Amino acid sequence: MNLNATQQKYDEQLLRAVTMIKRTQEQLPLVPALVSWVRIVILPFCIWAGWESDFTTMFSLCLVAAFSDYADGWVARKLKKSSTPGKTLDILADKLFLSVMLIFLARLGVLDGTLAMIPALYHIIVVLGLLVVSWSIKIPVVAITTSERLTIILSYVLVLTAAGTLAYPDKSIFFKLTWVAEILTPIAAALGAISYFRFSRRLIQRYMQ
Repeated sequence: MNLNATQQKYDEQLLRAVTMIKRTQEQLPLVPALVSWVRIVILPFCIWAGWESDFTTMFSLCLVAAFSDYADGWVARKLKKSSTPGKTLDILADKLFLSVMLIFLARLGVLDGTLAMIPALYHIIVVLGLLVVSWSIKIPVVAITTSERLTIILSYVLVLTAAGTLAYPDKSIFFKLTWVAEILTPIAAALGAISYFRFSRRLIQRYMQ
């Protein structure tokens, strides 16, 4: 029964993905796209602020980036402008911001290098993997699994708490939350990688039929 339920769940996810990725001729909605671009635009400013040891500014910019990740989806739903190009820009903005910031924060010494590199590499590999699958089936693929959502959330938590540790060293709550997120995020990334592998394999099989 559990196997049947799991199979049905994956079939439903595949059906939704197939329906979504076939909507490739849509135009990119302007307002949600601008919100997504916020993460890309402020990334170099985050790096500059951290390099100059202006950690308060870096923390504030990371907060803006995290909020924009929620805001672009909310705006798209509110305006009924959800689209495949918009989802593509959203995931690319997330992956770029998170992977670079995780590596940079590890470089600053606030994160363990190995634990930070696992989710950072995950974000990079997911983008490359989606490109490979898209090339294989000749249709752009934008698929977000449950594990992917969890990994993104935990990655933002890790970035925010690590930046908060540098900005407010007297606030022990940031250090404690960083320690927890530093353990949970690589685990979520591993689960996300497994879910994407299974999803991609089944998606390719579906299109090859």
